[in-house]
Amino acid sequence: MKLKLLALSSRMCPTATYSRSVKLSSQSSSCSLARTYASLGQAAATAMELGLNRSRFLGIGLEYADFREYQESDDVKYVDWTLSARSLDTATGEYKLYTKVFHVEKMKNIIFVADLTDSMLIEEKLAALFYISSLLLELSHRLSDRISLVTLTHGPRVYRALRGREAIRVLENIICREREARGSTRINEIIDILRAYTGKNTAITIITDYAHEIEEFAALTRLKRAMMIPAAVYLIFQRWEIEQPVDNATATLIDPETLTPITDRLEEIYKAIKAHVSHVQALLSAARINHLPVQGISDAKARTVKIAETYLKTRQMHVASI
Repeated sequence: MKLKLLALSSRMCPTATYSRSVKLSSQSSSCSLARTYASLGQAAATAMELGLNRSRFLGIGLEYADFREYQESDDVKYVDWTLSARSLDTATGEYKLYTKVFHVEKMKNIIFVADLTDSMLIEEKLAALFYISSLLLELSHRLSDRISLVTLTHGPRVYRALRGREAIRVLENIICREREARGSTRINEIIDILRAYTGKNTAITIITDYAHEIEEFAALTRLKRAMMIPAAVYLIFQRWEIEQPVDNATATLIDPETLTPITDRLEEIYKAIKAHVSHVQALLSAARINHLPVQGISDAKARTVKIAETYLKTRQMHVASI
């Protein structure tokens, strides 16, 4: 059975309707949503940076450079406990906490792949895509990175020599012109593009979902192994795409890209879905591709630091050979 996992809309189960799982009903609503979460993503990136000259970021990076006093919004895992233990205030008898600050290398070449095919055009997933994309592209802009933006819609399209903020505007414009979004481009259709644009000082970031055949992910892992390309993959999903909503039911799932129906017991469908998800994650792990599953926009916002950290650590790696 050819299994298309994602974009399982409210049609997936006749007994229930999930309002936040359905596709956006109009061009204006998708455009507004994209711009709203793009702004939030950029704001989150701005809040992380602690200086323009040497690219100092709060708790993220590889080169430990400095410290500052802990603030309530900081992630506790970046607290310098050794320093904090020596910071007793004799007047109050209380300790001050200090957070590590890191330097991040500037001016990388980034191949940034954004999946805007039909399976991603669900409210929760599209919001997460724009939040994550704008978060990472704003960081790239502040780090003076050179962006080659690859969009997946009716076919792959490449926008070269962009700055991060320019790439954000391109993504917004695609969504706001409904004709340009949608489609069913496969990951293996962009392998030659990734190979052509990969060189020294290059890293790849892909924002997509699980709705691709195993062979498509396998093609990506083969490219990574052959060219030793640092890569990060963000896999966006919404809850009912991988979690069974009801027991003892038969469901018809509609592939949003081919309109092919799949009818089976819900337990069997979700058993196949979970096997597919596990297989994808195992492939990416074996190829040492950094990957992060993100369950919709709430999870994306809650894991902002982890999302940025995965991206920045990936771009710090170097292509070992071409």
